[in-house]
Amino acid sequence: MAISGTSKRELVRLFKINSERITVNHLGVDVPATQRMGGGDKYILFVGQAFPRRHLKETILAFEKLITQQNEHPYKLENVGMSELKLIAIGPDKYEPSLIKNLVSEINSKQKREAIIYKEHVKDDELTNLYAGARCLVYVSDREAFGLPPMEALSFGVPPVIADNELGHELFSEYAFYVKNNDIDGIAEGIRQALTQAEKIHKIKTDGPEFVKKYNWKSFTDRFLEYVKNIKA
Repeated sequence: MAISGTSKRELVRLFKINSERITVNHLGVDVPATQRMGGGDKYILFVGQAFPRRHLKETILAFEKLITQQNEHPYKLENVGMSELKLIAIGPDKYEPSLIKNLVSEINSKQKREAIIYKEHVKDDELTNLYAGARCLVYVSDREAFGLPPMEALSFGVPPVIADNELGHELFSEYAFYVKNNDIDGIAEGIRQALTQAEKIHKIKTDGPEFVKKYNWKSFTDRFLEYVKNIKA
């Protein structure tokens, strides 16, 4: 069993497995029972273990670039100025050696405010609230088999900013902002679009939660049990 069509194709390519022996069963997310729409608070969000392939370092530097450039090319966000906007990053630092805390401290010192908040862990209730209030979620990863945080964010109508790759388009279609280059400039541009492209933001906010409902744990479990039942010795 593979959890995406993209990961199935990688299994076929790497291990030379007959594609007919691999079944795709997408993962699910816990869609909130009471919809709390995202986009109202003054922060963007990163959630996930901070492996280098997920580019938290570049995301932090891209955010710094955006708030620094605001002095040269100002633009107004709904209900918040760029000088008030924050980045909240949640997840353990998996860089070797660790670097996130020092980078956050350095940028906050230069900005003379707590522009970036970094926590290794939060409780589930706090994470749910963070998802619900974010302007966008940044999860630019070089490779994933699925990647749950962007889908969890979308369940609240929060725009995901993700890598422009096969998996992203398979899972999210038009309900994401795609980063073509996973570097500082590319991520900064993806964030800028997710903050300013009002028409697409509105579409994601209003239609995204309904789109996510097809990725649910009941369907995943039902399909898994059906596959197991039909396995031939």
